[in-house]
Formats: sequence, structure tokens, C-alpha cells
Amino acid sequence: MTIPLHLTFRNMKHTPEVEDWVRREAVKLETFYHRILGCRVAIEVPHRHHRKGKSLHVRIDLALPGKEIVIKREPVAYHRKLPAAASQSPVRAHKTSNAELELAIHDAFKSAGRRVQDFARRRRGQVKRHPDVSLEA
Repeated sequence: MTIPLHLTFRNMKHTPEVEDWVRREAVKLETFYHRILGCRVAIEVPHRHHRKGKSLHVRIDLALPGKEIVIKREPVAYHRKLPAAASQSPVRAHKTSNAELELAIHDAFKSAGRRVQDFARRRRGQVKRHPDVSLEA
């Protein structure tokens, strides 16, 4: 089964390459829990008055049975280094922004995967339970 996916781009162009990245990451979520009802992804460049690099917002809304999970990734969260090949070439500025976008999408879906795993464990009852402690004097 494939997840019903809605992808929204705000203040940026829709590209098949980015859509492919999102679809690949969304399919990985099914390995953690197979009953995902829906996935909405919004990728946004909030404003164009930023001095260094592009700030990217990625929001993922996952619909699960009985619960909705929301993951938001703001620009402050991206402190990981980009691959050396992407950051060294001044001519390939477009590639650097694609690498930043791919990294932002990957990080957001990584967080979503952890949240889905936790949901699935709780749903299956695989959460540690503390034994009842009775106070006997």
C-alpha cells in the first residue's frame, strides 16, 4: 500500500526531483507502521530577505488511526554540515540549495519516523510497564 501524499510548495517552484525525494522518504515511513492514513507535506521558503543561504520550513502532517502527528522543521534546526562537494563549488550555487533542501526534507522525515515508531510501539503494547509497588509496613 502506498501512502496518500499531498505535497505543497510555497514561495518556490515545484520540481519533480524534490517531489521524488519526498515520495521516497514517505514510503520509508510505511516500514515503521503500515496503517498510515495520510501524509501532507508543506515545503516553504518563508521570505526572500534572508542574508545567508535559504531558510527552509518543512512541515509534515501524518494521519494515523486515532492520532495526528505534526512535525515542523524551522531553519534554526539545520546545523549539520553539507557534503564537501556541495559546499566547495561557488559555481554550483543551485546545487547547494538543493542539498540544503534535501537535508531539510531528510531530517524532517527522520523525526517523523521516530514519532511513528513510538506510536506503533504504544499501539502494540510494547511499552515498558512498571510493576505495581505495594507498600507493606
